[in-house]
Amino acid sequence: MSREPEAIMAQRRQLGAALATFRQAAEWSQAQVGTKTDYDRTSINKIEHGHQLPDRPFWQAVDRLLQAEGALVKHYDDLVAKKRKYAEGQRRSSRAHHQEDAQRLRRAGQPIVPASLCAADNDFAVSTTPPLSLPVTPYADTAYLEAVQQHIWYIVGLDNRFGGSDLARLAVRFFRSVHQQLGTGAYEPAIERDLQATAGELAEVAGWLLYDADRQDDVRRMNQEALYFSRLAGDRRMELLTLQNASMHAGHLGRPREALHLARSVLESPDRLSPRVRTLFLVRKARALAQGGDEHALTLFNQARSHYEDGVREDDPKWAWWVDERELAWHEGMALVDLGRPGEAVEKFEQSVWAKAAQKMRGRYLHLGYLLGAQVKVGAWSGADRTMRQIATMVSDVSSTRTVVLLTAILPELQHERVPASTRETAEQLALLLSRAGT
Repeated sequence: MSREPEAIMAQRRQLGAALATFRQAAEWSQAQVGTKTDYDRTSINKIEHGHQLPDRPFWQAVDRLLQAEGALVKHYDDLVAKKRKYAEGQRRSSRAHHQEDAQRLRRAGQPIVPASLCAADNDFAVSTTPPLSLPVTPYADTAYLEAVQQHIWYIVGLDNRFGGSDLARLAVRFFRSVHQQLGTGAYEPAIERDLQATAGELAEVAGWLLYDADRQDDVRRMNQEALYFSRLAGDRRMELLTLQNASMHAGHLGRPREALHLARSVLESPDRLSPRVRTLFLVRKARALAQGGDEHALTLFNQARSHYEDGVREDDPKWAWWVDERELAWHEGMALVDLGRPGEAVEKFEQSVWAKAAQKMRGRYLHLGYLLGAQVKVGAWSGADRTMRQIATMVSDVSSTRTVVLLTAILPELQHERVPASTRETAEQLALLLSRAGT
């Protein structure tokens, strides 16, 4: 997102500081406020420092929670009004500028492309000039960038709740739209780098959703797009997230050496990594080593937790919110399975499942699948039966093809005679539910 004027940035910081003041006066921790508002501690920290701006329902909720008597909501409304006034001024300025350009081009007898660049009152005005072979796109300004960012986070929220399979196509189409915007040059020159960074972020999100949709070739291509635009924009934070995605993807495809190389390329780089980012890449390194049968992987989880406990810093990327205890437990469980120790993995998977927030249903669905796999490996039939019943309640709500692929590989193992009849019956019912859901 493009840099806002200092007056607006200062007001964002003041709003965040006001939240911190009311929170401390009420003797609430950031984690406690996060629990009550469906945000985590990292996000509350970023909000208090003015680095993140949630929508009005959040401020209404914390205003009630901290008994601010409307002060926080009013402060937020004042900030939004100022942002709108600034955005409108920018739009009027850009329209006037491009009207002048259009008039100059008319006088010179040159074609006007596209019509929206010279629209005085309508961002989507229809051209009176001959139609072009390429579609005309709206002119991108700071308001456009802000809208795209809001849409990205909305898609991320939907993925956490419903899974990525149905969202992947939408995200790819969205990326192509922003890509087209960059290709046509229909944007304010001042926002070029921000628009490139936004394209990189959107490509990263699309790559993640394609991974959940089990469209592996498309994942690789979208990761390449994300790296290209992030590097073009100089957005090292998004580049790091994409590199960890690429490491994850390589491991998923059975290429641990490639996954290890990607993790080491970051850990051994001259970058000063924050504790949370180092935690993430230590986990990627551990997972790759475990896939190769190296028991040293387990000691890396101790290092990762040590860095994790160093807490969040102001310079942490905004995506660091999902690096938490439940993810660490799940990854350690995965490493234990790769090392042939499924009995120990069961406990780790249970920790990851039951620590999952209710709204993060896709994550719980996937982690239940891996828990079931470990339970089957050790013959924990009663536990497997309970796990399948939990999974069955989520089949109609979550669309995650990679989870379905996982379950489809596990369920036939529950049809052997050594498995209790009741557990075999539960497995049959779950298979039927998956089939009826069309997954």
